[in-house]
Amino acid sequence: MTTTWLVVFASIVGLILFAVMGSAGVASGLALIQPNLAELKLWTLFTWPFAYPRFSIFDVLAIFFFWYFGSDLERNELGKVRFAWLLVAFTGVLSFLAVLFGAVLDPTYVLAGLGMLEMMVVLLWIAQWPDRMFMFNIPAWLFGVILVGIQLIQYLGYRSWVMLLVFVVGLFVNAFVARQFGLLDRFPWIPQVAGGPGQPKAAKPGKAKKRKSGPTVVTGPWESSTVSKDDQRMDELLDKIHAEGADSLTSKEKKELMQLRERRRRG
Repeated sequence: MTTTWLVVFASIVGLILFAVMGSAGVASGLALIQPNLAELKLWTLFTWPFAYPRFSIFDVLAIFFFWYFGSDLERNELGKVRFAWLLVAFTGVLSFLAVLFGAVLDPTYVLAGLGMLEMMVVLLWIAQWPDRMFMFNIPAWLFGVILVGIQLIQYLGYRSWVMLLVFVVGLFVNAFVARQFGLLDRFPWIPQVAGGPGQPKAAKPGKAKKRKSGPTVVTGPWESSTVSKDDQRMDELLDKIHAEGADSLTSKEKKELMQLRERRRRG
């Protein structure tokens, strides 16, 4: 089972708990509520994405969009384990900000439901591939601007200052977190801490792998040429760029292309 599906199933369980326990039971047991720091239930720092003290069609849409965009990030960029750690980090950041701003501004806030975490995942997907096209040929970056605008208007209109700050500050902090996982490489101004989980590990001296080569093709009695697997892989990546554009490459493929070019220079 993928991490994305695990979160989806946990959210479905949360909806069932809403039906069984009722709004008050879910809010008091799973949602992040902070009447005061002394009464803060620590487990709610990580259970709030699956708490539904209220239920609407927007909760279903949030689960669907989390599955749709999260699956793409998990499949093409991070894998199950690293995507799981990314979600834990995102959740922890949002929880910390909610407790911090709630203690200062409004201790009656409630952080619950997958919506906030889903929004972070969707906007991360958009920042990772801003030039992808949505329906009606709308580029992903424009869709992201619209989403952010809607959220800001909603929080301002409801005078929900805690959630406004959690959303805005959370975007910047979680962008930094995502950068540590090797994402958002098109934004070099976002610092990446040396040795972060997204950076390739340096090869140990004396243990470098030998370059493997493909079959030797005889071209004449005295001549032969070696078809390198590196050259074949580079041709595949260059063909993909030629056919679909440079933005069609994933972050892993871009790094792989740079490594192949470096090996060719040294060779």
